[in-house]
Amino acid sequence: MCQLLAMNSKNPADIGFSFAGFRARGGLTDDHIDGFGIAYFEPTGLRLYYDNRAAMDSPLAELVSQTRVKAANTIVHIRKSDDQLLCNAHPFTREIWGEAWVFSHNGKMTIRDASDSDPINQATGKQGKSSHYIPVGDTDSEFAFCYLLNQLKDRFEHKPDSQTLYVFLTEQCRFLANYGLFNCLLSNGEWMLAYADTLLFHITRQAPFGSASLIDVDVTMDFETVNDADDVMTILATTPLTDDEEWQQLAVNECIIFADGHKVYQDLPKSPVYLSIEKGLEIAKNA
Repeated sequence: MCQLLAMNSKNPADIGFSFAGFRARGGLTDDHIDGFGIAYFEPTGLRLYYDNRAAMDSPLAELVSQTRVKAANTIVHIRKSDDQLLCNAHPFTREIWGEAWVFSHNGKMTIRDASDSDPINQATGKQGKSSHYIPVGDTDSEFAFCYLLNQLKDRFEHKPDSQTLYVFLTEQCRFLANYGLFNCLLSNGEWMLAYADTLLFHITRQAPFGSASLIDVDVTMDFETVNDADDVMTILATTPLTDDEEWQQLAVNECIIFADGHKVYQDLPKSPVYLSIEKGLEIAKNA
């Protein structure tokens, strides 16, 4: 299964510390070696990098490591699949309501095997139906993203208010989870949505800042030396990146949205279930 990383912050911030540990899972400490991608929502626009090589072997990943790009929302993806096609690389991006939206997914889905009459095919253009958003590659992940945007386009002529949008996105994520494992990250540059079907964790860092050490590489960061007093940032990852901080886990079928580094929306199932990391990884392996 692929892995996800994201950051949402009050002020544009550099994801370099987290990326150093996450990148190692792309060929050093784990076997997510079929490509990587990163999307930054910078103040002046969206910046994207993709490579079909493992993150540990990628010159682009090395460039990302050396370049101190600051963004309010960042999504990173390392891929484990049966191909290394650039057209299938995450994160995917599309425009809706004049905004760039970015999406990454991990898990195994069966959208492409659904029948012609299935509602998800009717809304993706997969079977030649008239549809605004059509996949370029052949992943279930991109089909899911196109389905989601088509549903938004069909339901809302104009961008709805935040609460209406958040509720609708949660409903659609839970619908998509019916087609298999569906952990995802979604951002429009203003907020960051996280939806968990198995494993997804988050941590918020703010004053008073401490220090933390990465699990995958021997790197420690004193956050007080690199942040201002009013900085707030939330990091999301498939599994925790540090071993000396208290990461919070999303429950199965939980949806959370962050803005300015803070949680602004949460839809938690009435009887929440939290998988162990071992169980979540086992489910992904079996899928």
